[in-house]
Amino acid sequence: MKKYEQIATEIERKIISGEYKDFLPKQIELAKEYDTSRVTISRAFNLLKDREIIDPIKGHWTKIKSKNISKLLIDSDANKTNGFTNHSLGGGIVTSHIIAFDQRMPTDEECQVLRLAKDDLVYDIIRQRLLNGIPAKLEYTIMPVKVIPGITDDILHKSIYGYIKEHLHLNFGKANRIITAEKPDAYDIKYLDCSKDDPVLCVRQIKFLDDNTPFEYSETRNKYNYGSLMIYDSTRGAS
Repeated sequence: MKKYEQIATEIERKIISGEYKDFLPKQIELAKEYDTSRVTISRAFNLLKDREIIDPIKGHWTKIKSKNISKLLIDSDANKTNGFTNHSLGGGIVTSHIIAFDQRMPTDEECQVLRLAKDDLVYDIIRQRLLNGIPAKLEYTIMPVKVIPGITDDILHKSIYGYIKEHLHLNFGKANRIITAEKPDAYDIKYLDCSKDDPVLCVRQIKFLDDNTPFEYSETRNKYNYGSLMIYDSTRGAS
């Protein structure tokens, strides 16, 4: 993910959490906060504007379009979304192409999101997911090695979630998601077989185990005709 995309995602998170209300800070202030240039902040703002999250007004202020905030973040039960393999059962054969798989030190953002120390290793995974041999999803996944040990190429060719549940005997908790529709980037065009005008459903998420330990920080790029989500209302039946 590019710097301006990371900043746009972080600004979305702060809007959703209520840290930013009504208006965003000035671009010069955000440039200092994120230790970057105003050009990068401007590109992040343009991305947020394209997503209809903010509305620049005359002068130096940028208004938050509150009517769109509710659709940005969905809190749900991670047990209801046990991965592409399970979701596609009965609909065809799911296979994986591993584009990249490595272990490395986490970034500052990953340390914060996954509650890691700077010397805690993470898996850095990029997978192309195919349904009946047709590209359907592109997954960028960061997982802490100490929480999910033992991931191998063989597991990546099958189901990570199946390995977590069946072999590590860990249970899933909630998942926080930001969902947007975006234009395809170069990787989407290459690995999802998209044209430059095809929409892509992008899901950025943090997933937790049932003890509230974060175990995944990821972005899934879904080809438009394979991108669908089933949302469960966790408040239904509550008293």
